[in-house]
Amino acid sequence: MAEPKVTYAFYAGRGGTLGEDGFEAALPRARAAVRRRIWPNDPSEAPRAWRRAVCAAVDVDAAYGLGGGAVSLSSLSAGTVSMSFGGSGSGSSYEADLARAIDAELAGSGLLHMGLG
Repeated sequence: MAEPKVTYAFYAGRGGTLGEDGFEAALPRARAAVRRRIWPNDPSEAPRAWRRAVCAAVDVDAAYGLGGGAVSLSSLSAGTVSMSFGGSGSGSSYEADLARAIDAELAGSGLLHMGLG
């Protein structure tokens, strides 16, 4: 199971907004999150989908302060768009946001199929 390499050039080429240092900081958590979503499948079966999913996970981690969800995000604003994620005590939506972003990139690739059932 060779894991396709995800480079900063690939990330930046698809519109990533982090600098290279931020990308490198988020990359290990992003790769681990995608591995958890596709297990037991081999990422080399759909390398482009794998790379896109890892980049999406990097972006989610960046939105949560590059802390692996340790920082509780209560709202996010980008331009004129603002989103609220509940108040204190509601728990972080980091894992849910991460799963949604990863799944969107892996849809149709076959990597999400667990081979059960």
